[in-house]
Amino acid sequence: MNKIVLNIRYKMRYQFAWAAWYLVTYLIIIFLLYIGLIKTSLINTSEGSLVYRIWGSIIFQFAVTMKFNEDFDFFLTLSNTRNDIFQSLLGVAFGFSAFFSGLIVLERLIIDHLNNIFGYHNITDPFHFFSPYGTDNLYLQFVFFLVLCVCCSAFGLLMGSLFYRFGKKFTLAFWLMFSSIPMVFFPLLLWPIYQRGQLSTFITEMGQFLRNFDVLASSGYLFILATFLSIASYLNIRRLPQK
Repeated sequence: MNKIVLNIRYKMRYQFAWAAWYLVTYLIIIFLLYIGLIKTSLINTSEGSLVYRIWGSIIFQFAVTMKFNEDFDFFLTLSNTRNDIFQSLLGVAFGFSAFFSGLIVLERLIIDHLNNIFGYHNITDPFHFFSPYGTDNLYLQFVFFLVLCVCCSAFGLLMGSLFYRFGKKFTLAFWLMFSSIPMVFFPLLLWPIYQRGQLSTFITEMGQFLRNFDVLASSGYLFILATFLSIASYLNIRRLPQK
């Protein structure tokens, strides 16, 4: 257990530096963006608001968990078993998921407070109506984003371990498929809807779905998915050959 704790401390130490740079960059960009929008009167008390953006840290968490090759080889040199490595990486993912989920809740409190001070209305950002943000239960909001972040982290860990096992061809195939979703699949899905003149109806229905879906039930579904992805990662890592 001591070895796993040391592994987690080591990885969290340098990963926290990445997270700090990510957050500093985020704050600078958002600050300049808000200043520009306010100065140009693109947002004002009747037409705009400060909006939620730090939920994008979930994508950051997905990305860093795919950095598997170096971690796996390094931990093996320290005489860690594959079980130790899996538990260490999953522990780090859970720790940073809790950290970012706390920041998401904190940003919601800050943004809502600033909107009240400046008299802005939450009408320009669809994420103000996104059900986890719409709930007044901040604990439930934290749980939802925690499970979502852990789920994305487990998926990143699984992909990173598969990249390590199967090499560059698998990596290339995954990214080609992943990039084709927004570039090919979504346009093909929306085109017949647009031809039938139902695009506005579709957007409205999607907005209603985002507002009304059950946050607690969705957290349960995400937990099940995260468990499945974690098990798949463990099974892959347990017999992963060293390159």
